[in-house]
Amino acid sequence: MTAASNTSSPTPKDNRHALCHGLGLFGESYLLFSIGTLRPLWETLYPLCFSNNNNNDNGANTSCPHPYLTYNSLSYSVVLGVMLGMLIVGNLAGRIGRRNGSLLTASIMVGGAVILVLASWLLAGKYDNSNENDNSNNNKESGRPDVLFMVMSAALFLFGIGVGGEYPLSASLASERAMVAMKERRRLEEEKEEQNERRGKMIATDLISSRLLTTTALNDDCSSNHEVKGNNLHSWQTTTTTSANMTTQIEHYNVAQQSKLSTSKTSSSSKTLSRGREVIVVFSMQGMGILANSLILTFLLLLTKQKGQQQQNDNDDINRQNDDYNDNNNSYTNQYHNQITLLYIWRIIYAIGLAILIYVLVSRIRHLNESEVWTQDRLKRDEEGLERRQQQSMKQQQQGGQLLEEGDSVGFVPPSIVPQDVEKEKEENENEQQQQCREQQQESERQLLFKHYGIRLFGTSITWLLWDIAFYGNKLFQSTFLLALTGEDATLTHISGAAAINAFVALLGYYAAALIVDNPNVGRLRLQQTGFVITGTLFLICGFLSEHLSSTTLVVIYLGSSFFGQCGPNCTTFLIPAEVFPTELRTVCHGISASAGKLGALIASILFTFAKTDKALFLISGYTSFAAAIFTFLTIPDLTTLDLYEIDRHWRMILNGTEYEYDGLAVDPKHLSYLERRKNRSAVM
Repeated sequence: MTAASNTSSPTPKDNRHALCHGLGLFGESYLLFSIGTLRPLWETLYPLCFSNNNNNDNGANTSCPHPYLTYNSLSYSVVLGVMLGMLIVGNLAGRIGRRNGSLLTASIMVGGAVILVLASWLLAGKYDNSNENDNSNNNKESGRPDVLFMVMSAALFLFGIGVGGEYPLSASLASERAMVAMKERRRLEEEKEEQNERRGKMIATDLISSRLLTTTALNDDCSSNHEVKGNNLHSWQTTTTTSANMTTQIEHYNVAQQSKLSTSKTSSSSKTLSRGREVIVVFSMQGMGILANSLILTFLLLLTKQKGQQQQNDNDDINRQNDDYNDNNNSYTNQYHNQITLLYIWRIIYAIGLAILIYVLVSRIRHLNESEVWTQDRLKRDEEGLERRQQQSMKQQQQGGQLLEEGDSVGFVPPSIVPQDVEKEKEENENEQQQQCREQQQESERQLLFKHYGIRLFGTSITWLLWDIAFYGNKLFQSTFLLALTGEDATLTHISGAAAINAFVALLGYYAAALIVDNPNVGRLRLQQTGFVITGTLFLICGFLSEHLSSTTLVVIYLGSSFFGQCGPNCTTFLIPAEVFPTELRTVCHGISASAGKLGALIASILFTFAKTDKALFLISGYTSFAAAIFTFLTIPDLTTLDLYEIDRHWRMILNGTEYEYDGLAVDPKHLSYLERRKNRSAVM
């Protein structure tokens, strides 16, 4: 069986694990990406808050004095919260454990979701359906939407902190579960190989015994019949030939058994390559959350028969009320809308998200166990740290005993007869020294991190940053993209349906990545590079040739970019930081990398807001994708076939100062990035 055999599709067991451990990602993405899918509803309910012109000289726009900041604060606040959560919770998870970190993130997300639901009920305003056919009243806003969006911004900031912590924790937990499962599978395979080897030796021994018995019987028969010397010579020659043939057969049997065992070992090793698949299948729950949000919105719009139509409002009464509103190309008239129904749709969507997150929190409290890899690694580091401190203490004691002056003489006093107060002071001094030692060790660990893994950390951070400029800028401003695809006469149902189609195509990309990521002929590095190049090319085609292509072609190209974006950089930028760092630093480094990605999302939110045309949006996405492909080649190693326990062993030897004694696979050139190989060659020279 070849290495290609590991490209089997995700199993039902993988899907169950993804549902159990990825439900947090499902819930956060369901609510997080609703910023884009719910915008058309908010534009209908609060049209004055989406005016492009901030001029309010006449005081007409009293409900939204700062339209631009009112809505965009949602995007900015959630990105800032996500960045903060990735850094803080990612750092804490390395100390308090994966379970406690997961409970913390789930609690924070539930708190933020509760505020969002309450805001949609208490601050969204009241609408009267009695005049729903009266166009002059349909576009009037109710309540104080500026206060509403301010509270929602604060809630999304809190929610974002929980979301940020969910990224490094879910990736690390999935990767570490895969490490344990892989270790157990290899243990069972080794036991099976040993049993087969013992069975082969027993068969060979039985074969030798049977042939020897046959030869002995033949010799005894010849002696009993007193045959002539010539016949005895013939018998001896026959026996010798038989023994030689027996030896040759045994050698052939042993070679065949060794070849069979080698083939079995290769096949088994191929089957154990499932770490990347398990991580990505968990991560695919994010895509499921986005799809679920779009489908539920579309279903509710169809169920309530709301057919909003985007068009330029030419109602003279409304023009006199707000001249700026006419200039907003993304506004919706209420001619076909029942505003109270849209308000309840918004509330239902948020309530469903809250229910999911409450279930996540309760299930984690009841069922989530601590990571075995993190626990074992922490115990080993604690044991080695205690051993180092004991060695230091023994060296200090060997330097001399405690001296006690008695007049002009100095005598040696054993530690057992030192006065109690002196012993207590000694213990306090030792505790203080140990605290200083731990602080110095933490500072030393940070220095060692940047020394040995700085290139990787920069690579995972810069590639995630550049990808999020293209990907999250696309998602946070999804309505703008979809309007370019569906045309100016799109209804709310059309737009939500288009978002659902795009989310479904993206979800297929998740599963395609899970299908091939563990194939050594593909691997993480090649998959990420190829995905960047393909998506960059498609975005540039949309940017340069959009005026010459039909709308159908543009839609196909855009959906293609969604597929290859998931089957490539969106999955690999999540997976790689969970593999290329030691267990002790995994959540910290993953959090740093992911926060850099969200910095890219923040940059994208600014760039995409000021971009005047769709062409500029696609060109920004295309150029950043190609830049990310270059950084991937330079800084990212491919650890598809590496056992991650080797990275932990290498890191512990680095902490102990015995790095020079390590000669394992973690420093093999095939598991290093291009710049790391160059760095090692320069150090040798």
